[in-house]
Amino acid sequence: MPIINTTTGAVEVPRGTRSHINTSAILEPPLMTYEGEEPEILAVLPGGSWYAVIGGEGIPLIAMVALDDASMYGVVIGENGRIDLTDSVEQHPHFTGYKQANNR
Repeated sequence: MPIINTTTGAVEVPRGTRSHINTSAILEPPLMTYEGEEPEILAVLPGGSWYAVIGGEGIPLIAMVALDDASMYGVVIGENGRIDLTDSVEQHPHFTGYKQANNR
């Protein structure tokens, strides 16, 4: 009998059994996406010369956060001078976009 490896261990498959063997390729986009999981921080990059525009005012970015779902968002200094990498500046009600210092 052939043996295949599964997540629960090696399993014998009787000859003549019709079965499908799924590989890790089914987990790669766009074939399958993970649902119900929040994206995780993949990298934190310096804000450089970028600003968040909030209420018409440019606020310097402290960092850009890259997530494992291929999205990014900016982070600014929050209340009491604290920096929270999970707090996207895009969630601010008066956020209108990003600009570079030389494009202000």
